[in-house]
Amino acid sequence: MKNIKLLLLSLSSLFIVSCGEEYADYTAPQDNFEDVSWLAGLNPLVGADSQFSLNADSSISFFNLAQGANSSQWILQEGNHFLNEGFTQNDSLPLFIDSNLGTTSTNDKAHVLFRTPGENKVTLINTFDTEVSSNMSDTYEDYVKEEMTQENGEYTYKVEFVFDIYDYLNPAFTVEKEGTTVLTITESDNPSLADQANWDVVEVEAATGLTFIDNSTQGRPNGGTWFVADGVPSRASAAQPVNINFYKLGTFNVGSFRSLRVAPLPTSNREKLIPLKVKVVQSTQPFNFDGVLTEDENELISFRVNGELTPFSGKEGNFSARVTNPNGFDQVVPVESVRVNDENPIFMQVKLSQPIYNSDTVELSYDGNGAITSADNRVLQAFGPEVVAMHYGNSILPANSLASFEPSGGNHTNAFATNKYWMPGGGGATGNWRYGAGNEIWARSEFRAYAGGASMKYEIPAEATELHTLQLYGFGLADGPDGIPAGTYRVFHWIYVEPQTTINELTFGFGPNQNYAKFDISSIAKGQWVRVRASNDLVIASDLTGASGGAKRNNTAILPGGNNAGVTGEQVLYIDELEFIEVEVRP
Repeated sequence: MKNIKLLLLSLSSLFIVSCGEEYADYTAPQDNFEDVSWLAGLNPLVGADSQFSLNADSSISFFNLAQGANSSQWILQEGNHFLNEGFTQNDSLPLFIDSNLGTTSTNDKAHVLFRTPGENKVTLINTFDTEVSSNMSDTYEDYVKEEMTQENGEYTYKVEFVFDIYDYLNPAFTVEKEGTTVLTITESDNPSLADQANWDVVEVEAATGLTFIDNSTQGRPNGGTWFVADGVPSRASAAQPVNINFYKLGTFNVGSFRSLRVAPLPTSNREKLIPLKVKVVQSTQPFNFDGVLTEDENELISFRVNGELTPFSGKEGNFSARVTNPNGFDQVVPVESVRVNDENPIFMQVKLSQPIYNSDTVELSYDGNGAITSADNRVLQAFGPEVVAMHYGNSILPANSLASFEPSGGNHTNAFATNKYWMPGGGGATGNWRYGAGNEIWARSEFRAYAGGASMKYEIPAEATELHTLQLYGFGLADGPDGIPAGTYRVFHWIYVEPQTTINELTFGFGPNQNYAKFDISSIAKGQWVRVRASNDLVIASDLTGASGGAKRNNTAILPGGNNAGVTGEQVLYIDELEFIEVEVRP
């Protein structure tokens, strides 16, 4: 019995080019033994699913290296073609279709052009006088199907390579105004700017808009983007129907839609114009504050109004800002400047005459007497006091590290999260951190993750009669190159609570204070990741480094009693991405 050798080699050039020079003159050796080997130009840098998933009009090169076969044949499905040699990655492959071959070939080399969407098979059949067997890797068992048959003393070895071919993308979409369809584009429509004089015009009032709905199915897209230069937002995901408003008066081409297919599927995109004009007219609604009141990093306060602003000056006296702080500060701070945002005139920018801190509460008001007008001649109405969303930076803890449970190692005593974590024991049915091997209370998990590839899982089985005071200690948060600088920090955790779980809160400690803050999860959404803020800010008195000992220690626990009183039965949740966000303390 001879052995079949499966050779999936790194021939990336074959993936899109051809057999090229290296194998162009290959001839299988002619020896007096029988063996089947074959070679396919697949991409070894991706998994099997991706290797056998291709865009339409992609090519793969195959080599039949059979030795001692009585006969050999390649068979294609209708709609696919064999290619002549000599093409390059910049060529149009249909120009190289071998018109002398139909769907079968007895050549050793087969350069196959896949043109038919859906499941496609390439079949290789070799016949022998003696039996052969296979040693194919299980990695490819879903995509490479083998069959051995025997009839009248002749053995037939058949192998089918099964590919999933993705059609060209072809966007289709609908545009609605107040629930009424104003435009429908199907796969058969191909709008052109040359026809824009004949496009429909839809009229909307300033600060109102249109709804955009992606109907695309051809090519199995898994994403899409709307591009509407004069709209807000000007770029939007098509995952759900999206409302895009218009503020600037005038008549504009709406924009375009791009259908996307992104990894892990074969990547592709196609864009179509939205053959529609929007005419934005004066609003019949009052000219009002429209939200989005935020502090920028440079301490400018910005907010949006429901229309395009006319430039103005000298209106600072019509605005007031009350600033308060937990340290007792409470003042009305004069406004230094107010102006229209140069880049986006539906936003106004306000600068105060004194520094502000993200620990402040800033309330902005406008008295309505400044004669500030919109481009469509409406007068801005009074508003406030409105609370400003203050600027906070990113977490000071290193990403993809111990704060997100990415490193792995150790055993159940450190939750399989390296020796930078440790538990003192005492919980579980055995009093040893768990309910038997594989049923640990705290354990690093790759089943769920908010970011990266892992999180920390907490699990109590259904037979448990109570929660256990099993604290998870961490010792590595200050190990990064910058350590943890002294300061005040707002603390967050991303938490995923399974639907059956009834735990109400987690307890968090840092340094010598083992019970300083709570994460209230009693009312958060279950079955999804939620960013939860700790009940108290964390004050660190001095800079911490990896050598700071117990002062850098953190601990997380789910304690019985208190808000968790009466919690029994199965409990499962995951925590990820611990964040320390710097708080600016007002002096």
